Amino acid sequence: MKWLAAAAAFVVAVTDPPPRAAEYADVPRLVVPDVRDVTIKTRRTFDAPGSTVITDILYLKGPWQRREEILEFPKSSGVETVRPYLTIARCDERRIIHLNDAARTFGFSNIQVSDGLRRLRSLSGTLPASSGAVVNITIDAIQTGERRQLGYHVAHHVITTTTTDAAPGANARSGVLIQDAWYIEIPPVDCVDWGDRHSMLLGSSFRAGSVPDRIHVDRRGAIPRGVVIEGTTRAASGEQRPTERVTLVEYSEATLDRSMFAIPPSYRPALPRLHGGFDLARTDTIANRLREYWEELASWVHSVWF
Repeated sequence: MKWLAAAAAFVVAVTDPPPRAAEYADVPRLVVPDVRDVTIKTRRTFDAPGSTVITDILYLKGPWQRREEILEFPKSSGVETVRPYLTIARCDERRIIHLNDAARTFGFSNIQVSDGLRRLRSLSGTLPASSGAVVNITIDAIQTGERRQLGYHVAHHVITTTTTDAAPGANARSGVLIQDAWYIEIPPVDCVDWGDRHSMLLGSSFRAGSVPDRIHVDRRGAIPRGVVIEGTTRAASGEQRPTERVTLVEYSEATLDRSMFAIPPSYRPALPRLHGGFDLARTDTIANRLREYWEELASWVHSVWF
């Protein structure tokens, strides 16, 4: 997706109405679901020449989740289909397993709800003042009342209009984005419910040498939850961007093997990074650890002397 690669990802603070003290008791919170087996497979395409096709597969079994993302690049790119993201969430164990099929490696991360609550409180109460341009974002979600039955799940039709009004000099651009989608409500991603209204972080493009925008968000209507199984997202005005389409490829309630939610026996531990996390492209060996230390040292020397 060339149009996505051109934008630099940046994190800016969003000034949202601070949550009431009572809301902190509920979000974020750990969710340990007990759902029947289900497989939901969707495909995302973009109305632009040479776009990548993305297939998302979600497997649910009791308190476990398995999520896969498969990227199908254009044949002209010379890049084969890859599956870069594969995670298994075991909510009852408060653990996320990260897998790399290509390197046959795995890594763990723990679900820390208390850390998320501290970040939520910090964001809502101690956001630094910004001198950037003002950007007002209105998110208007309308439940149409239409329903679709898929096995024991019910899909809800929601039309969400996001209107961005950016002052001159802002990094963000004014425009209107419309998402017309069908949602199936499922347990939250990675077992944590963040609630509907709280201070948040928003990804935006950022120009070198500029300052973060002062973003204010106004939400109207119930923010839809769950997974989109069908829908379109298009720009009604403002910035040019291709229309995104989501189609349902498969919905199944067939029994899932428990081994799908475990680490395959042939996989090896991934290389732990010095500053946390894992390098899933490399296994945890003495040689790779020494290489990691050397790369960190070289990076530090370069930052000090060059």
